[in-house]
Amino acid sequence: MKRLFCVLAVLFVTISALGQNRIVFRFGVDTSVDDFLTVDNKLSSTPSYGIGVRGRLGSPEQWLNFVGGLRYIYGPRLSGFQVPLMLNVNLLRGETLSGYVGGGWEFDFAGTYLGCTKFQAGIALKHLDFRLFYKPYQGDIGAGVSYYF
Repeated sequence: MKRLFCVLAVLFVTISALGQNRIVFRFGVDTSVDDFLTVDNKLSSTPSYGIGVRGRLGSPEQWLNFVGGLRYIYGPRLSGFQVPLMLNVNLLRGETLSGYVGGGWEFDFAGTYLGCTKFQAGIALKHLDFRLFYKPYQGDIGAGVSYYF
């Protein structure tokens, strides 16, 4: 598993740096809410909340951004640490604003499995990032906000 983690991290960082005019790294804080789908595909009434730190390699005007971090999620269905590694493609690009879609893997140290794929879409500003995400394996939809210093 450690080898897979290292290979993915190197691959994502290398791909995100290709074709970039300048490499910009920002460190930030993150908060999110996860709501799990029940058996009948309705949202649960007890969401889980997360807080953590994030790093973003890239800026809104660049095609690719690599995002990684560490978050702690707390709730009745899932509690523990998670490590998301995401690659975002900025489909709408500007100097201070972009609209993106992305995907990656979220390593999980909370449950009985080692993580799951994660898909997301959002709007990134120079210092803020608003996103909606979906984790098919967990049946989890959610939203998050990051502030980058």
